[in-house]
Amino acid sequence: MFEAESGNFTLKVAKTLWFNIYRGVINGAAGEYVATVRIIPGLPLDRQDVPDDAPEARPYLIVIVEDASIDLNELVSFESAVTDSLLQTLSRETFKPEFIQFFYPTPSTETGEALLS
Repeated sequence: MFEAESGNFTLKVAKTLWFNIYRGVINGAAGEYVATVRIIPGLPLDRQDVPDDAPEARPYLIVIVEDASIDLNELVSFESAVTDSLLQTLSRETFKPEFIQFFYPTPSTETGEALLS
């Protein structure tokens, strides 16, 4: 397990029972729960395993926000902080993701204030 801090958030990440799938918990500056995420690296095939004329694929991360209490007005700062933490923490010499794709469950239509609950 590792922990990273970025802005107003603390991210704790641990391996799961599945190959190359990680689970994370994000807390706010005061230690309050913000989100639970699943992190899946997109690993390109080795060049020797694809045709010579195949385009070059870049590594990336998929972040599935499984549960969260994020205000719509904080979504951009949330994704920016999580992106900074993950790119800094998960980058290795052999794996340097170029971008992160965030996925969310369907938002609640009851309150309109919280994106997820």
